[in-house]
Amino acid sequence: MFESVYFTHPGYVRESNEDSFFIDDKNCIWIVCDGMGGHNDGSFASHLITDLFEELVLTNSFSQNVEIIQNQLLKAHQLLQKQIRKNNTTIGTTVVLLYIYENRAVCFHCGDSRCYSYTNSLKCHTKDHSKLLNGKKVLTSAISAPSKSFILEKSSFYIDEINRFLLCSDGLYDFISEDTISYFMKQKEIKKSMDILISNILKTNAQDNITAIIINKVFKS
Repeated sequence: MFESVYFTHPGYVRESNEDSFFIDDKNCIWIVCDGMGGHNDGSFASHLITDLFEELVLTNSFSQNVEIIQNQLLKAHQLLQKQIRKNNTTIGTTVVLLYIYENRAVCFHCGDSRCYSYTNSLKCHTKDHSKLLNGKKVLTSAISAPSKSFILEKSSFYIDEINRFLLCSDGLYDFISEDTISYFMKQKEIKKSMDILISNILKTNAQDNITAIIINKVFKS
């Protein structure tokens, strides 16, 4: 069993929040998306993905469910591509998704939103699809954004020793250190972890939208 808490905030510079998130503790699926293309387009792109997962029907098979989830992400990419062609606009979104089934997990990601886990130390399960160009970070892949290389990466792993996960947009890790992330992730109570996360990120100048989900394994007494 798992429990989760979340935090989302527009930051101190932008008027709107283009991030979206999805939480399903029962089926053990959690998603963070960071939209791009201006408020209307970015919000539309990120929420399209999370809205699609409201409709998801899973089976009793881990492998089948992984395929269902992957197909849903590809469907979102195709729908957003149609939107781009229809309106001649540039829209897109990052995505990071964690799915857990018994002692197995799979993480899908496209873009620079991240999945971390914490046992005795912090581990990042995603590799950013981004590069520096003229001193600014530029995404090299995102859901639907015009790009020659659409990359949807998948990593699978066992979670026997892992008790805590963090999904977040770059608005979090760009402004606080991994030492700070490690500190709040190692707290015993998930709500205390989130309180420390919020107090630390809001002390910064937080120039980007921020979204974070902390996921905790619940042990039966």
